[in-house]
Amino acid sequence: MSQADLPQIEVASLSDIGRQRSANQDRCDELTNSHGWRLLVVADGMGGHQGGETASRIAVEAIQEVFERDNPSPPELLREAFEIANRRIYEAASQNPELEGMGTTAVALLLDGTEAAWLAHVGDSRAYRLRDQILEPLTKDHSVVTRLVEEQGMTREEAQQSPNSHVLLRAVGVEPEVEVDVKPVSLAPGDRFLLCSDGLWGEVPDAEIAATLRHHSPADAVRIFVAEANNRGGPDNVTVQVAALPEAPEIAMGAPEKEATSALNVPAPQANRRLIRTSVVAAIITVLLIVSLLWLLLDAQRSQSPTAPAAIGQTGPHPETPAESDTQP
Repeated sequence: MSQADLPQIEVASLSDIGRQRSANQDRCDELTNSHGWRLLVVADGMGGHQGGETASRIAVEAIQEVFERDNPSPPELLREAFEIANRRIYEAASQNPELEGMGTTAVALLLDGTEAAWLAHVGDSRAYRLRDQILEPLTKDHSVVTRLVEEQGMTREEAQQSPNSHVLLRAVGVEPEVEVDVKPVSLAPGDRFLLCSDGLWGEVPDAEIAATLRHHSPADAVRIFVAEANNRGGPDNVTVQVAALPEAPEIAMGAPEKEATSALNVPAPQANRRLIRTSVVAAIITVLLIVSLLWLLLDAQRSQSPTAPAAIGQTGPHPETPAESDTQP
């Protein structure tokens, strides 16, 4: 994939307050920098009405500011962006008692025009990739539930019954320093990526998320996601972003035998069918011409060959008439 492919990537974003909240503490953005790189980011604020909104806003603004700098390394750029966002949120909370304890989750996907993207995240906002009709989570929640599942062998359903199931182990801006998970993510033609807050994945099962990504454009998918979360009660803000990579041309995605056919300039199947029909018609015409020529030659030979004597001057009885000596008494 080259940078020329990036404008073809189809992206859609949507954020909704939900059915039970008085304010939307989520925030998302889609950014492009001077390198032609594209960045998707979702943040889910926490810490009360004002604190949550403030934290998610500061995070997205800080990430945007760093993204627009001339940094040639995507992983370094993402790590620096999250660390600066963490520091600014923490300082703002320290200076204003009304914002004390605020923080935010954050997940970002950077597409730099190579065959890999870069993903950074803190908290429980998630990233998914749909490839070959299979939905794959790309992030692991920094939460008590995840720890209980991994370290104590609980099922996710059992872990969610824990009194501390809502607690996050990491968030942007809560502590002076933050550990950011940054990793490369491979790209393939036709890949679809979803970034979302827990307002979506907490309400809509993965199977339905996958089906929506398979069968709908990004613009339709984000509307369907928000509607489905709200239809299930909409207990939280819901924010979603979908990015769809273009499909590869048929030749580029074809099997080796198809590539060999192209290399040998063998006609495509449709051209083959036309060629066969043309060949059959030509063969029929050739046969008819040969038969006609043979007929003319045979007719000419008959007209030039000597005729039997009885046919010219017959003195005896007609061959088909019995002799009179045989019929008289």
